Amino acid sequence: MILLPAFALVLLVSMWTAVVYQVNQEYQGARHEAVVHAQTLSRTLAENASHLLRQSDHATQLFKLKYEETGGTLRLAEFTRKGGLLDSLMPSKMQLPIALYGADGKLVDSLHGIFQDDIRVEPVFQALSQSAEDSPHASNVMVNSQTSKWLIQIARRVNDRQGQFGGIIMLMIDPAYFIEDYDRLHVEENGLVMLVSRDSGLAIARVDEQLYITDTIDFVTKVDAFGSADELVLRHPFDGVDRIYSFRDMPRYQLTAVVGNTVTHAMARFERQRRLYFSVAAAASILVFIFALLLMQQSLRLRDSMEEANAAQQKLRAAADASLDAVFLLKACRNRDGAVVDFTLADVNERGAAMLGHHHDDAVGHRIGELAPTWRSEGFIDKYRQVLETGMPLEEEVETHNLPGQESESRWLRHQIVAIDDGVAVTTRNITSRKRDELAARKQQAELQAVNDASPLGLLRADAQGHCTYVNRTFESITGLTREQALGDQWMAAVHPNDRVVLKEALAHLRDTLEPFQDTLRCVHPDGRIVWTSMKVAPIIVDGRIEGFVSTLDDITLMRKSVMALRESEARLRTIADTLPAMIAYIDYDEVYRFNNIAYEREFSRSGMDVMGKTVRDTVGEPRYAFLEPYIRRVLSGEPLAFEEDDDSTGIVRTFEVNYIPQFDEEGAAVVGFHVMRQDITAQKREQQRLLKLSQVDALTGLTNRAGFQQKLSDTMQYCRDNSALMAVMYMDIDRFKPVNDTYGHSVGDALLKAFSGRLAHAMRATDTIARLGGDEFTIIMERISKPEDAEAAAFKIVVAMQAPFVLDNITVHVSTSIGLTWYRGEDVTPAELLNRADMLLYQAKQAGRNTFRSGALIPDLDAA
Repeated sequence: MILLPAFALVLLVSMWTAVVYQVNQEYQGARHEAVVHAQTLSRTLAENASHLLRQSDHATQLFKLKYEETGGTLRLAEFTRKGGLLDSLMPSKMQLPIALYGADGKLVDSLHGIFQDDIRVEPVFQALSQSAEDSPHASNVMVNSQTSKWLIQIARRVNDRQGQFGGIIMLMIDPAYFIEDYDRLHVEENGLVMLVSRDSGLAIARVDEQLYITDTIDFVTKVDAFGSADELVLRHPFDGVDRIYSFRDMPRYQLTAVVGNTVTHAMARFERQRRLYFSVAAAASILVFIFALLLMQQSLRLRDSMEEANAAQQKLRAAADASLDAVFLLKACRNRDGAVVDFTLADVNERGAAMLGHHHDDAVGHRIGELAPTWRSEGFIDKYRQVLETGMPLEEEVETHNLPGQESESRWLRHQIVAIDDGVAVTTRNITSRKRDELAARKQQAELQAVNDASPLGLLRADAQGHCTYVNRTFESITGLTREQALGDQWMAAVHPNDRVVLKEALAHLRDTLEPFQDTLRCVHPDGRIVWTSMKVAPIIVDGRIEGFVSTLDDITLMRKSVMALRESEARLRTIADTLPAMIAYIDYDEVYRFNNIAYEREFSRSGMDVMGKTVRDTVGEPRYAFLEPYIRRVLSGEPLAFEEDDDSTGIVRTFEVNYIPQFDEEGAAVVGFHVMRQDITAQKREQQRLLKLSQVDALTGLTNRAGFQQKLSDTMQYCRDNSALMAVMYMDIDRFKPVNDTYGHSVGDALLKAFSGRLAHAMRATDTIARLGGDEFTIIMERISKPEDAEAAAFKIVVAMQAPFVLDNITVHVSTSIGLTWYRGEDVTPAELLNRADMLLYQAKQAGRNTFRSGALIPDLDAA
């Protein structure tokens, strides 16, 4: 009984351990194959992109050679004409933006794109002008800080007739071209193809026909179980789709090619194999369990049979050792005439000797009339003589008051008298206790009948064939049948005709299964009244056989009317709840849904889930439950709540206004659950966010306005305080702006403000916040800088960039800018104090003659740094 289930358990554990190990090994292998496949695709993408970029290098080299051969007279229109020099290297459909800059850094010629008029201060110009080497300069540049669009720049130095620096030829390549040829890579549905710039952090990706440009891609490489480090893991999910990525570096151009296939496609074969393994293991487990169960049942039967045999042997041995009956062997004593006058005790067992009040040896051989004189007066000897003379056995139960030693008490004996050779054999048993039990049983039966008649339930007893043998008074009251009318099969007349078939089928099923039966049936009273009853029928089983049935009948007419009234009330309540647009539900103290309206059901039916009877955790999942749990704890403590919840379970972020209302018990002392009301306020929230965004944008320049700047400044300072980060704030205005505005009018002044804003956006990083406070005053917030010198370099870059003339509607104006620069690392100051410090430094820059900047920190130690 112990070894068999233990062996089955060990077998199952071993089998499942092997299956889990094999599944884990195949999972590692399948994932490695998926990474290798993605690595092959990323290598193809990298080779294609590298080839086009090398062709771009060759194109700049070809232009340099032809430009120097023609003495600097070659122009871009001739170089890029159809069937010309450029078409021999690059596909004509690309129409790459191309520009030629002179030795002074000014734009000489350009095609297919918009280029800066003057790039003297740009790093690429300075690097090529100061290096005599004939090598291309590749970089990843951002051309628009608002859209975060980026291009790959290929530039090469060209020389004049004397071999001196004569300018640069520049090609701009949109990396989107490299991922447009999506089908060539054979990427599965929802697969991702992406190029990432390692120096700027920008990335361009395509998923199916959707193009993405972002600067938030962050990833690490991962070593799998096979020691391969080709898998790439995104620190933050890209678009919510789980993929297996691999990469290929392009070190020459500071690019990384990334390809990712969805886990669903990549691991499809493994998932089918895993389901097969688990199905086979489950089937094998069931077979092992059934086999072990059958063996255990057989073992139990064998043990029971052995116990029954032992019990039978013990009973036989007990019966042999001592009989329960007193046995007398009597021989006839006759007179001279041959008439029987008495009987001699020939033999007796110990129980019989005890009944006579003598020892066995002392009693044998004596006359029974002498041993028990009262037996003669009570007629026992006459009965022995009658049986001897007639030969007819006699069996009877008699009452006696003359047993030896018990003369004062009444005793009952059961006689069996059989004639033998010239005598009789008498078997006598003292049945006094049984007789007393029978009297007590009849008394108990009378008491039980009185109890049954007083029971509020109707009681019916039937034999094994279903014939009624007894009903109580309550049954008579419920059905209107008397006890005599209900006996036999007549009790069925009380059951409604439409329910009789159901009852007969249930009784037949009960005979097969031996399981009790319960159902609601209608009874028809003789006066025509319908009585609804709850009937329960249970079998009386003796030695595995049905000896009869016992049934109870409960009048539930009034209760049913109450239930129907309650259901009608609930139906009205549900009708009202279902007409409301809000999602309404009731959740009990165990966090199980007990009620929900149609709107709530419609919301969760999108995922094929029925919430009734399920817990909140099972319904919404772990991530959303982690958000809702604190609110549930509070409402179950008796606190009404109203809050907002963001739900992205459908793939679209929606906002709900949620109200939790606690439900108290009848005494109002304990919370038994709570009501939920959810309303979709996504449209209202989006409108609020749109209005808020509009309220923080400058209408003229498109930059952040004063309100948006103040909010961003406060948030960035809080981040610095929490993370010990460094930030910088610039406060600037346009030198000699008022004369331009007064001389040329407000339209030219507005155009100057727009052009000034554009140069600021071009000069700063995409992560920097540029704001116009009003008039010609601008501010810049530089987040997460590593050292103050980075901000000073940016301020110098802005000053240099604004020195170039502004061409505004055929009017050229010359202005400059003055900047006050300060930085912050978590000091205890307000945003207004920080901005005031930058304003004071701006005033110092004005006093120093304009067209410059002044910097300083809030505390002397940071200035010294």
